[in-house]
Amino acid sequence: MTPQQRTAFITALVLGLAYIALIPQQPWPLSWLLKPLPMLIYAALMWHAFGGATGRWLALGYVAAATGDFFLDYGERDGLFMQALLAFLVNQIALIVAFARLGAGRPMPWLRALPALLYCVLLAAWLVPRSGHLMLPVAVYLGSLLAMAVMACRVEARIGPVWLGAMLFLLADSLIGVNKFATPFPHAVLVIVCCYFTGQSLIAWGLLRVARRARS
Repeated sequence: MTPQQRTAFITALVLGLAYIALIPQQPWPLSWLLKPLPMLIYAALMWHAFGGATGRWLALGYVAAATGDFFLDYGERDGLFMQALLAFLVNQIALIVAFARLGAGRPMPWLRALPALLYCVLLAAWLVPRSGHLMLPVAVYLGSLLAMAVMACRVEARIGPVWLGAMLFLLADSLIGVNKFATPFPHAVLVIVCCYFTGQSLIAWGLLRVARRARS
């Protein structure tokens, strides 16, 4: 990373950790403003690190993630759930396109993708029937999550932060569905946000490494 990128990345980490630390105090004023800020910083980093169509897709993905964060927090997770689901669907589609561009020409490492494939197939068989009238949107979203995780497998030459971040992102978003539709579990928001923020941060860090290597 350049010094400017490092400063911005650390700022995003600090803001995200501050939000996580304040989760036990919710609801508190302006939490909906703090939560999207790290993703907006990552969007700016992607835009400047890559440029071109790939940079625009990555920036769109992180802006959509910030929008989903806003809807989940401002709606206290359930009030604006459909809006958040649509925002994160845009996030997934943008990452799928960007990851496909970054991995173009490389063979698909199916062994690396196997954990995501098995997890999503088993989860869909268990969770989708429990989603009620949201069965179709949940199935579509799970499919997009799986596609994102599989495309992430080709971005790096070997297992690295992009792959690990994608797996954590897949876990976090799937746990939202588990908690909402199937089995609510203790401290769900804290667990989900920790997995989600760690996953998104690892993806951003890994992508900055990819951009640096491409330049060198």
